[in-house]
Amino acid sequence: MLKIALTQLKSSANKEENLEEMKKVVKQAYENRAKLVVFPEMYMFYAEKMSLEEKFNNAETLDGSFVKETKRLAKEYNLGVVVGMHERAQNDMRTYNTIIVVNNEGDVIYTYRKTHLYDAFNYSESKRIIRGDNKFEPFEYLGYKIGLMVCYEVRFPEIARTLTLKGAEVLLIPSAWFKGYNKEDQWETLVKARALENTVYIGTSNQIGNDFTGISMFVDPMGIVLERATEEEEYIIYGEVRKERLESVRKVLPVLVQRRRELYDL
Repeated sequence: MLKIALTQLKSSANKEENLEEMKKVVKQAYENRAKLVVFPEMYMFYAEKMSLEEKFNNAETLDGSFVKETKRLAKEYNLGVVVGMHERAQNDMRTYNTIIVVNNEGDVIYTYRKTHLYDAFNYSESKRIIRGDNKFEPFEYLGYKIGLMVCYEVRFPEIARTLTLKGAEVLLIPSAWFKGYNKEDQWETLVKARALENTVYIGTSNQIGNDFTGISMFVDPMGIVLERATEEEEYIIYGEVRKERLESVRKVLPVLVQRRRELYDL
């Protein structure tokens, strides 16, 4: 069994403040015997009201102080940490929307740059973010295969299916889901659908406050919401990934093995 802490937090424009909150949350996750704690997309600092230059100046490379402190925390508390950051790029004022995964020994074992940008609903993420070109590969942690996607990417079923077919047992979705008409309902529908159609666990960690909805969830392979955060700005939910549950669901709902790839054009 893998116990995961999923955080729902309001990100400040001050990254030092966010790091202090991160320390408190990691300690709390440790005390609740979680083995992995997940923070939202772009949790490093809230940048929506920053100019492109200000955001660039606050961003860091992967060898900067933000990542170093994350590694130190993971090692000190002996648990994995997944967190979103603004990664500085070369020769571009835009930044990468990056998720790092640090294991319980304090090593970065996986880095993901958001590949599908939120150029929708009259918003243009690509004006401020550089699109990543990562391949979709699960990473392994404590004997579990874990897939990763970011926020808007939940709208692309190909990502979740690819990760699941490559062995992912749980998909993590760090997010900063924007508020808007019917957006909360869309979020819940999409997360549950990705879990059910792939018979996989899904854990989401969503920013709240500022422009964002919250609604962090832990969903089981039958699409059942097992845990859901409230409207509070500082909230942690816990989910347990169990291999026996995956096996039982996939036995009664064998959609992954029933696929007929010879009939699909995509």
